[in-house]
Amino acid sequence: MPPKRAPPAASGTAKKSRPSTDGTDGAETSEHSHPDIPRSKRWATVSASANTDIEYKMATHNPITAYEYVCICKAPFPDGEDEDEDEDEEADKDDDAKNHPDHPWKLTVAGKAKTFNMRSHCDLRDPDNFNMYTFNDHMGYGVVEVIQNIFLDYEEAAGNWKEQWAICEGLAFFMPTGFADPIVGIDDGELAGATFELTGRLFVSTLAHLERENQLSKDSEVKNLGLIMALFLKLVHDHKDYGFFESSRAESIGPAKDKKKWSPHRFVDQVVSYAHKYDIAITGPKNAAEMVADCKMDAALPLPESNTAKADVFGFAKALKNYTNKHGGVCAFLSPRKEGATTRIGGDYLDITSWTPAERKKHAFNKKDPLGKKEIDAIKEGLVLGLA
Repeated sequence: MPPKRAPPAASGTAKKSRPSTDGTDGAETSEHSHPDIPRSKRWATVSASANTDIEYKMATHNPITAYEYVCICKAPFPDGEDEDEDEDEEADKDDDAKNHPDHPWKLTVAGKAKTFNMRSHCDLRDPDNFNMYTFNDHMGYGVVEVIQNIFLDYEEAAGNWKEQWAICEGLAFFMPTGFADPIVGIDDGELAGATFELTGRLFVSTLAHLERENQLSKDSEVKNLGLIMALFLKLVHDHKDYGFFESSRAESIGPAKDKKKWSPHRFVDQVVSYAHKYDIAITGPKNAAEMVADCKMDAALPLPESNTAKADVFGFAKALKNYTNKHGGVCAFLSPRKEGATTRIGGDYLDITSWTPAERKKHAFNKKDPLGKKEIDAIKEGLVLGLA
């Protein structure tokens, strides 16, 4: 596993972020050396988020190696078992998943990279890491911004089920960690709830796509179907006590003429029903059986004849558009650099490296820019910023 998040620096002491030099965080790579990997228009001119995004694309540029499976010894988050004291030690035990076909804790190289990529994005949106105070819930809204970027990644990967599955893996392994926790405390509970619900819709949309590709089976190329299903059940299980996933309006699955209905807040019923239909064992977390028992096994699923290549049977595209119209610009509005960005989701408005030096100085405890010239020049060169 990559290094854990750095704890906040001592109050009143400027803590400069610096580019990593060990190569493991992509510090020796630059976007300029890979002109075939375009820079997304989501990012500011100077942005560590942009470099982190390019790092992921470089790491997964080869589809043959990107979608291979690797094992990890156990869950990298609380799972009802004793946690290892050092996550980094577990990283040394990763192995090719084909050597341990029955081991549940496995994911693709791309899925693992996406998980750590999301963590890196969260670090850039945590004022504590820069010894700054900006506003309450900066980190929580920063997590929303990170997940919104995942929605956009998913949309951009349309037609590529392997990459969309890697995105689901990334979300599944990211959401149970402490990195995602701040979202539950933001003052806009409606935004948090809508973000969680759209995450569930994204997953069942992916399962429908896999069904269309004949990849929901024991012989599937997807080697961790039951695990990722379990982790999305865990997403609901872990957040119901916060008031999320409580209610939603029933919607049609596919065209209305099919007379199939579902409730997005209960997307786990569709997940378990897919597992039951295709004899997929939901496994991984110790309470997997308990979570399955709380769901329906006979919930409505799309009719095969309606689940065509152009179909969006669970309405993800429409829901994303509605989400953007209602919540777009929320994170941007909270940033000092908000002009001209009131209708977008995602981006890097809460990434502190994208702020101007004057903005950072204003909010720094010692009124000095936590990023020095060396760090800013490194970001401009396309290097990935490792927080220490």
